[in-house]
Parts: sequence; structure tokens; C-alpha cells
Amino acid sequence: MKQLARFFGTGNKATDLLQRSEKGVTGLETAIIMIAFVVVASVFAFTVLSTGIFSAERAKETVYAGLQQARGSIELKGSVIANGVPDITLDDGDDVWDDPGANLTLSSETTDKKQGTASSEIDVAIAFTTGLIGSEDISPTVDLTSYESISFWIKSDVTTSAGQLQLVIDDSTGCGSVAESINLPVLTANVWKDVSVGISSGTTRSAIACVGLNVATDLSTVSSTKINIDDVEVRGQVTSIVVLVANSVKGEPINLTEPSDSDNDGISDSADRRHNVLVSYTDDFQLKNDLYWTKAFVGADDSDDQLEEGERVEIAVSLLGLDQATPLVKSTEFTLEIKPSEGSVLVIQRQTPGQISTVMNLK
Repeated sequence: MKQLARFFGTGNKATDLLQRSEKGVTGLETAIIMIAFVVVASVFAFTVLSTGIFSAERAKETVYAGLQQARGSIELKGSVIANGVPDITLDDGDDVWDDPGANLTLSSETTDKKQGTASSEIDVAIAFTTGLIGSEDISPTVDLTSYESISFWIKSDVTTSAGQLQLVIDDSTGCGSVAESINLPVLTANVWKDVSVGISSGTTRSAIACVGLNVATDLSTVSSTKINIDDVEVRGQVTSIVVLVANSVKGEPINLTEPSDSDNDGISDSADRRHNVLVSYTDDFQLKNDLYWTKAFVGADDSDDQLEEGERVEIAVSLLGLDQATPLVKSTEFTLEIKPSEGSVLVIQRQTPGQISTVMNLK
């Protein structure tokens, strides 16, 4: 009995212990926990969804912006054509220049030259001060209306300052009534220099009959001065560039209202910027941002200024706005950019050939 009592007594203690150790949560606590989980999950889900929707909207805007750019872009159709004027030789230096007066000795130098058989040499005596030191008549006369610069080789046995010597051109023989005097840069003693100078737009150039050399300020040397000049030529240059373009993607028309150029300087008027397409030009010597251009539709068009689907237009860019001393000449790389107000830029990079012709297909 004692053993049985012990057994039942032990059982009662275990039961009591289990009863005393029972733990649990109420329905309210469970609900609070569930609500907390739901709230956290909802906030996380809202954050993820918001981010996804925002990203999708931004992606859609980017795609639409890209389409808008593409739908308003210009593309090149065919070749790039350049119109130009070829070189004109004013004097090859192979003969003696005309002597205009006292204290001057003119001759032909067959050893010290840059091209051909000789250079024209002028010996200026100490007694000479200023004035014309030599000239060469041009027959027949030449029309330089479409030209901007003259190039030649020159050497002096003394160093000269800028503007001390001048190249002169005239529409009368003997350069008796000089049409324009063009200052020369610094010459280093006994060094041949390849010089390019611009012609003033105000000079009458339709019938040039003489080219000469002038001393503007006294050379002031202790001995006579020897000057050699060779290969005087008006540099051939590109006067305009013509491209055929179309709308690159079916869609948005491109406004091709032409600019104005009231002063005929080759740069679009800044006071009347009615045009939406800008044309810029770049080479190693200059950057011009708003060159004057004209248009002509080729084939079908609806007689407005909009470049629309199926239309093609020829844009002729004038290069009159380039710097006079550095026009677009032979063997020169350049970049032309056609920039509509909306859409991508049409970039054209070409190089002029080794000889300027009237019409050139640029590669």
C-alpha cells in the first residue's frame, strides 16, 4: 500500500506540476500580433509597388522622349556637294617685277626661290623711305569677287614688324591707284614665310589688273634690304555646301523656315531669328555657329516650310561667313552640324580635295 501510495502520490505531483507550467496567449494578443504583421507587410508592399510604378513611368517617359527625338530628326540622303572657285595665279615669280621709281633694283633670283624657275627680287636702298617697291600687271584682268584670300611666299633679309610691308591689289595697271593695301605679318630675317591674307569685302574686285608690294613704314636699316616674293595666287575656296536631307523617321515635321542675312555677311541675322534650324561649321582655325542657309524642296512637297514624311529638301549652306584669311580651301577637314530645334543633330564630317574645282563630291 505504501508503494501504491507512493506511486499515486508521485503521479499527483507530476500532474500538479504540468498544470502549474501551462502557458498561453489570449485572443487579443494574437490579434495584435497579426495586425502588426499585416501592417508591416502592407507598408512593404506599398513601397515596392510605388517604386515599380515610378520606375515604369520614368521608363515610359524616357521611351517617349527618345521617340520624340527620333521622330524629329534629319538624315542625309546622298552625297555632300561643294561649290567652289579654283586657284588663280596672280604672279608665278618667274620674271622681273616692274620698277616703280628711284632707290630700287628689281631682278629675277633663280637660286633662292620656292617654286618654278625663279622668285622676284627687290633690292631696297637705304635712301628709300615708304611707298610702292614693285608691281606686276595682270592680263587679262581677274574677277576676285568670290574670293576671300591671297597666299604667297615672301622673304626679307631683315626682320620686319607687322604691317611694315603690305601686299597691294589694284584695278589699274602699275598699281597707280591702289584698291587695297593688306598688312603683312612679322617676317623673320632670311626665312621664307608662307603668308595668307584676307581681302576686304569692301574692295572692288571685279577686274583686278595689278598686284604689288608696298613699304608702309621706313625699314630703317643701315644697309639696303633685299626682299623676295614668289607664287602669288588667289586661293581657291569652297563657297557653299549642298546636302539633300529627309525626315529620318515617319512622324514629326521639322520647321525649315529660312534665316535672313540682310548684311550679306554669311551669318544669319541675330535681330530676326525666325529660323529653327541652326547650321554650325568647325575646322582647325574657326568655329561659326549660325551660318546662313537656303532650302529648295526636291520632288513632292506641299508648299509649306515643314519637312514632312516623304519629302526631301536641298539645303545650301553659304560659307561667306568664314574668316577671310581662313576660308575652306584644299585638303582641309571640316565638320558641318545641322541642328533642328528638336531631335538629334546631323553631323557631317568631310575633307576637301587636293584641288578646288567648281563642283566637288566630298568624300
